[in-house]
Amino acid sequence: MIMGAENRATSITLKQTSVAGAPAFHLAVPEGNKNRAVILHGYGGSKEEVFGLGIAAAGAGWSACIPDLPGHGAHPASLTAENVRRFVAGLKAAGFNAAIGHSLGGRIAIALEIKPLCLLSVPLHARFEGRRTELLRALRARRVREVKPFAGLEDVLAALDEPWPDPPVLLFYAAHDLPTCRAAAAWGEKAGWQTRMVRGAVHLDVVSDPEVLAAVSDWLKDRKGEVHVRV
Repeated sequence: MIMGAENRATSITLKQTSVAGAPAFHLAVPEGNKNRAVILHGYGGSKEEVFGLGIAAAGAGWSACIPDLPGHGAHPASLTAENVRRFVAGLKAAGFNAAIGHSLGGRIAIALEIKPLCLLSVPLHARFEGRRTELLRALRARRVREVKPFAGLEDVLAALDEPWPDPPVLLFYAAHDLPTCRAAAAWGEKAGWQTRMVRGAVHLDVVSDPEVLAAVSDWLKDRKGEVHVRV
């Protein structure tokens, strides 16, 4: 049992499970399954890296499921467009009514067509600009099972062609983020999303920034009665 806190201690029960064919953590809260959030890590990441976002969601009264993406962590499949399509279909069938996603996980979160929706450093385009050394450091392709570095990422992003959602959407991005993530933030701001820059941060920092975790918890807490299944 994990003790979280809002104004009082909140009991959070942790167990390992699976969802949509993926190994996952499940954080259950006493309120039950009425409010269920899925939390999706980014390219080169794993479910362990976004565990803090799960605690933030649970502290707001949402049960949280945190799976590994295809090609990542303990997921048995490689990162391909077809495997991600199956993954998205499985997540839709699981009945989540909120989504939080970082980087590639943010684009997958958009494809679920649910709200509340919180995005962190989500890419606008399927291709990434920058020096190869910078991209390898920020995106960590060596940790992904795909045909060649970035090939699965680009194919999946090209396949995730759902229209971007209308507000309300909460988006965080890093002050020193990848160009395509800054472009997504500019697009979102024009579209009426709530966009917030995390000062002094880079692409990977956003998921663990204390101000981000607190804001995500507040966002979900305020929207427990505003669940939508299509955006």
